[in-house]
Amino acid sequence: MTDFLSENIAWMYWTVPTAIFFGGLFATLIAMGIWDRQSPSLPRKGFLPMPTTRGDRLFLSIITAIGIALLWLAILGNTALPGIAILATLAIAAIAWKG
Repeated sequence: MTDFLSENIAWMYWTVPTAIFFGGLFATLIAMGIWDRQSPSLPRKGFLPMPTTRGDRLFLSIITAIGIALLWLAILGNTALPGIAILATLAIAAIAWKG
C-alpha cells in the first residue's frame, strides 16, 4: 500500500502543512456530512443574495478563502502571510455566521 501511494502521489510535494490542510479540509467535510445527516439544515437568507444551507455557506467560505489568498499573493506577494489567515478567517466567520 505504501509503494502504491508513493508512486501515485509523487507528483505532489507533500509537506506537513499541506497534509494538515487537506486533513482538516476532509475532516470538516466529513463532520458537516454527519451534522447534516443528524440535523438537516433549512435554507436561510442572510447577506448573501440567495438562501443558503450550512453546506452552501461552507462551500462559499472555502472558495472565498482561496480567492483571498490568491489575491493577497498576487498583490502583496509573500509579505505579511499571517494577514491572509486573519482576513480569510474573518471572511469565513462572516459567511458562516451571517451569510
